[in-house]
Amino acid sequence: MDTWQFMLFLILISGVASSKDLGTQQFFDGFPDDVWDSLETEDVISIVSQFIEELTSSDSLSSRDLNPALLETDGERTVVFCEACHLGVGRLIDAYANGTSLDVIFNRTVDLCINLNISSPMFCENMIEISKPQVSWIITHKNLTAKDVCGVIFGSPTLKVLHLADTHFDPYYKPGSNAVCDEIFFCCREESGPVKAPEDSAGFWGDYRACDLPKWTVEAIYEHILAEHPDISFIIWTGDLVPHDVWNTSREGNLNIIRESVATVAQYFPSIPVFPALGNHEADPLNAFSQPYIDNEFSMDWLYGEVASLWQTWLPEDVATTIAYSGYYIVDVFPDLRLLSINTNYCYGYNWWLLYDSVDPGEVLEWMAGELQRAEDDAVYVYLISHIPSGHDDCHYTWSREYSKIVARYEGVIAGIFYGHTHKDHFQMFFDPDDPSRPIEVGFVAQSQTTYSDLNSGYKIYTIDGGHENSTYTVLDHENWYFDLDRANFEMVPTFELLYSAKEAYNMPDLSPQSHLDLIYEMAQNNSATFDLFYRNYVKAGRPRMEEGCDEDCKSDLLCRLLVADTSDRSICRLVL
Repeated sequence: MDTWQFMLFLILISGVASSKDLGTQQFFDGFPDDVWDSLETEDVISIVSQFIEELTSSDSLSSRDLNPALLETDGERTVVFCEACHLGVGRLIDAYANGTSLDVIFNRTVDLCINLNISSPMFCENMIEISKPQVSWIITHKNLTAKDVCGVIFGSPTLKVLHLADTHFDPYYKPGSNAVCDEIFFCCREESGPVKAPEDSAGFWGDYRACDLPKWTVEAIYEHILAEHPDISFIIWTGDLVPHDVWNTSREGNLNIIRESVATVAQYFPSIPVFPALGNHEADPLNAFSQPYIDNEFSMDWLYGEVASLWQTWLPEDVATTIAYSGYYIVDVFPDLRLLSINTNYCYGYNWWLLYDSVDPGEVLEWMAGELQRAEDDAVYVYLISHIPSGHDDCHYTWSREYSKIVARYEGVIAGIFYGHTHKDHFQMFFDPDDPSRPIEVGFVAQSQTTYSDLNSGYKIYTIDGGHENSTYTVLDHENWYFDLDRANFEMVPTFELLYSAKEAYNMPDLSPQSHLDLIYEMAQNNSATFDLFYRNYVKAGRPRMEEGCDEDCKSDLLCRLLVADTSDRSICRLVL
């Protein structure tokens, strides 16, 4: 019997079951008066407590012990059961506080277990009987609350979030074409020139060399995600859809890629909210994001206007104005969680428009600070998503510094920060500017779907604290999936595998900023096996990168990257490493 089955058993014997058709309060209003009358002379909370040790051990019971009809549940009912648990257990605690007899509650719970057809009389009688001593002791030595009891039963409800990053699909990818052509950014295509050796030919599912993904590989990734993760609550999509054509792009060509990418995501995830951000490759020329007041032939209207329209697939109409103005927006994910999609391309050092005006281009930082203040005033949490990490080497130091100051000011509001761009799987630390030893936030940098270059394809699934009244929306863990490109091209089918889960792989108690800093300390040790594991995950187990390895200089540089969120000040690297 699994934990969910135990939950149902405990809730039902506590008189707080719910059904698909009845709301929680409706159920309580209709609960038989004679049952409530009998319960008011006892305390069913003890029965909830008694199973903390025994019924959470799946070795002791099997599903045949319970009525199979009781086990038919779905994820959408979790919150209802949780609320029901708090209501019902709270009522029972009150009854116990008013003089309820534990002996009576044990006896009546046996009756409820039998009469509600939870299981056989023998099972009900014996399971409750053997639990009496320890449960009685717990009840008399611990001032339990409904929150305590229901927290043990349910834990905190969680949500799953998919992070897609750096898709870079190439509509001109051709299997068998030249993957080692002279024009490095145009390999794996019809025009890539003759293949001089068999090993130079592009693989069917992609190639480790300077090539992006064919569309059928992107579709295979999405098909796998649908099958493996049917419970995704929403998707973060942090940009870079256009392939690495570099100088050979056009506005219409880029828009065609963006349109097709949006249509593909909408096709595979039709009922899941998607929150996109712009990548530097969406621009034409590459990286060129002019200021909103530039209204000549260099205006960004061609891109911002189009994505404002395309993103209406998922976003409310009222965000189109800020997208059309400067490529950013804010949206309510839940009543107590907002999401800011921030156009960090205005910090990118390769954006030549910073030479013209580098003072908060697009008023991105001013807007960001204003929305965080509004969120603080409204007592809601915020996610920040963007393409380029603020601590990336190429993020302009002034912009990076001011961004980090804003993050520090609103650390109590910001529940999560999410980036892409690097194609690797890692994170970025933020520290208190007034106390550099205190970590305050973690920015999660998601791995790419493209294999460019020398990487496997992958994606990230976050487990977040959500779906209940006191949700914090913090990241509790993340799973990272990939497929080995060599194997896929050899077997002619991608085999997706779980590469790692963060807490388990790195033996982390949680994913707090302090735990990430402790991980860096551990990896900084000489001959750290944890660092070797981290590097494998960082490059998604890509064979060429693994063969290349990471020497001491590489290690020092990588660990420093993890520590820096403000490119104007790298002193934290000297402090920690």
